[in-house]
Amino acid sequence: MKILYLTSTEEDYLSDSLLIGLRTLLGENCIDYPKRDILYKNCPKESFESVRGFGFTLYNEFLEDINIDRFHIEPKVKEKYYDLIIFSDIWRQWGLYLQMKSFLDYNRTIFIDTADTPQVYPFAGRWIRDIEFLFLTKISNKSLYFKREYTELSRFNWWHRLLHKSILKKISNSSNLRRISFSIPEEKIIDYKPKKDKQFTKHIVDPEVSKNVRGSYEKYAFCNELEYYEDIRKSKYGITTKRPGWDALRHYEIAANGTVPCFLNLNLKPETCAPHGLDSSNCIIYSNYRDLMDKIDNISESEYALYQSNAMKWACSNSSRSRAIQILKETGNWKKFLEAND
Repeated sequence: MKILYLTSTEEDYLSDSLLIGLRTLLGENCIDYPKRDILYKNCPKESFESVRGFGFTLYNEFLEDINIDRFHIEPKVKEKYYDLIIFSDIWRQWGLYLQMKSFLDYNRTIFIDTADTPQVYPFAGRWIRDIEFLFLTKISNKSLYFKREYTELSRFNWWHRLLHKSILKKISNSSNLRRISFSIPEEKIIDYKPKKDKQFTKHIVDPEVSKNVRGSYEKYAFCNELEYYEDIRKSKYGITTKRPGWDALRHYEIAANGTVPCFLNLNLKPETCAPHGLDSSNCIIYSNYRDLMDKIDNISESEYALYQSNAMKWACSNSSRSRAIQILKETGNWKKFLEAND
């Protein structure tokens, strides 16, 4: 079974973590094209340093540089050589999609939408503003379209913008639109409960909480991944928030290192929107600093242990390998392969 995994030129936590999971399953039969240099162990150091957040978790010399056949890609696509073609970042790859659309097998092609907005390609502001883009080809309903910031506004049309949200909720969405979220490599998930010697991590992304916790930093607090992880492991709680989108790699890093996430206003997140499965059983949901401290002060040791266990289970269920399996299961025609690799 061969997958052609089309990559973009910028870092993307969703598409890159998915590639890591697929490579774990398929080895050289997952063909990243162009080669995703930033994920490889022989990538120049200068490239890692240019990644936001210092490249922690994903961009840290991850993949072995094995033999991959990246020759004659377009002729192979035309000949139906690949069992599955993945556009891993359609907002940046729409030009490539238009170039290839006439000879794609849409039943064996999927699209990943990693954008921070609920709008889908090509029904978003960046294409509305230029009249030349108004009639771009939309995605065929024969192909699955995986959307991270999925809400009732995620529609393959323009006219939905004229309707009130209460009406939109009553109108079923396209059956080929699916949910997806970030993931974290299995190698980054610990299998033990670390000893705790402080309440909060040094890096606190909520300005209000950071202001009230002595010695904390709202911006990046570490230049080294190991030190960043060690700080999380020593802390009982890690603060996380909605960033440009609801999903963020930080949620997974906190849980994967045996710490309980505290998520500002998670209760406001649309149910269909990532992250999925992060809730009051494995996460402290709070509205402000005072609310957070009131909740933490009333958690017993046994209750904390349960939160911690559930958070670690959540991280495991969102490993990159698990996410790759999820995608292949939804795509179909992979049952025998998955059974052999279970």
